[in-house]
Amino acid sequence: MSTPTLLPPDARKTLEREGWLFVRQFIDETFVRDLLQASKVLEATAATFERDTVVLGVGYEMQSATGRRGERAVSPGALRKIAFPSKGQPVFANLRRDRHLLHALAELGLDAPKCLVDQVNFKLPRFGTGFPFHQDAHFVVGATQGRLERHGGLNLVIALDDADAGNGGFEVLGRTHTSGLKAFPYDPASMNEGIFDETHRTLVAMKPGDAVLFHPLLAHGSGPNRSDRPRRLITMWFRGGGPALIKEPA
Repeated sequence: MSTPTLLPPDARKTLEREGWLFVRQFIDETFVRDLLQASKVLEATAATFERDTVVLGVGYEMQSATGRRGERAVSPGALRKIAFPSKGQPVFANLRRDRHLLHALAELGLDAPKCLVDQVNFKLPRFGTGFPFHQDAHFVVGATQGRLERHGGLNLVIALDDADAGNGGFEVLGRTHTSGLKAFPYDPASMNEGIFDETHRTLVAMKPGDAVLFHPLLAHGSGPNRSDRPRRLITMWFRGGGPALIKEPA
């Protein structure tokens, strides 16, 4: 399991001002190793897939030449995303309800966090296409959207590999969370540059276990992987207003 997360000084103020917060070693090395092993088991399940496939609730999105969904994979088993790995591997389910993670979110102002989405985003060496700048709140609809608006939300990414400029590292457009929801296309052939304010654009270099927590309205994305190294990021979306957190025993 994870160890208690020590948030930086003034973490909540930084998050409110910038829309994002970097936390080094958000989860410990043992948890990272277990998550990597669980990811590899799921990756093996998709070894022969050439099209997007769902198996027992786990969604396997394949890496096409353009990065668009629904197209044939560049090669059998080439993955772009695994949606809800928590339905296939217990360690991902444990991460969704990890007490230290949930308490860190609550400390940042999200009352009673409830996980909406968990996934692993892949950037295959040389083939991994980018994720255009977007706001996650755009993809939340229906009753869940109302709950997000009423109770607030907080998203995060956790690195399982080194993530940097060379292999399509995670980029944030700081302070864009204050400008409301914008209309944008979602086509991996473009980075959507020019749609959002890029004044505070930052590529956040991450080591395994590092995390970025961010507002659901913060614009973010990542470029293609032009290196010979993989880049796997866990992505999780939370809203407030879930089950009350149980405090640690004294």
